[in-house]
Amino acid sequence: MSSNISESPEPPEEKYYEECPSHGPWLRSIFDQEKQEWLAVTPIGCPACRRDAQLHTLLQRTLIPPRFANCTFETFRVESPEQEAALYSCRKYAEDFKQMHEKGVCMVLQGNVGTGKNHLACAIARQVSKQGYSSLLLSVAEIIQRVRATWDPQSSEKETEIIERFADVDLLILDEVGRQYGSGAEKITLFQVIDARYRAMRPTIVISNLLPTEISGYLGGAAYDRLRENHGVLVEFYWESHRGRHDE
Repeated sequence: MSSNISESPEPPEEKYYEECPSHGPWLRSIFDQEKQEWLAVTPIGCPACRRDAQLHTLLQRTLIPPRFANCTFETFRVESPEQEAALYSCRKYAEDFKQMHEKGVCMVLQGNVGTGKNHLACAIARQVSKQGYSSLLLSVAEIIQRVRATWDPQSSEKETEIIERFADVDLLILDEVGRQYGSGAEKITLFQVIDARYRAMRPTIVISNLLPTEISGYLGGAAYDRLRENHGVLVEFYWESHRGRHDE
């Protein structure tokens, strides 16, 4: 015999929101009907603000220059098959960075001025940082200056300590390779950095406007061979400069 008594409907869930001046309302607490009390939604605070803070921390960790802080794969301008190929190679390198990191696979971004090499390098850095890896972008001049600073008798750091520090970061991006004079002392310093990372199986990305043969001549054959070993990735940027229309 069926009953005509229907079950009482569940009372509507009560929620309390607070207003974020930047992102609008966010859920602060929910009323528990069984316990008859308000329960805080954790972690407390605007989720969008929390994501922004986490991203800011990641950007600080990657040490991306302010000019390239907004460079992502999504904002890279694609107008040709060559640009599409460059974007694909860099995105795949970032997506597969766990394997790249384990194998110490390096990458060389070379080609014309103002074609987006720095843009994609910084997009890679952002992506790998979200995976929990550290990264650092420095120009060759900055590398040389930091090492030379240790030559001062009053320096508290040794040259070997600086080299080790460069070797420890998960991803090192060397910008403006070939912009300096390429003296014997500079070649030795760059070889020491690249070799230390090679021995530690740490990936390095090199950015240069030179041809591959010129990069090899500038760095020295031994250093360049280390970048190309273990299926190192070469990405070419041979199209018109974006500068004047878009930042690199």
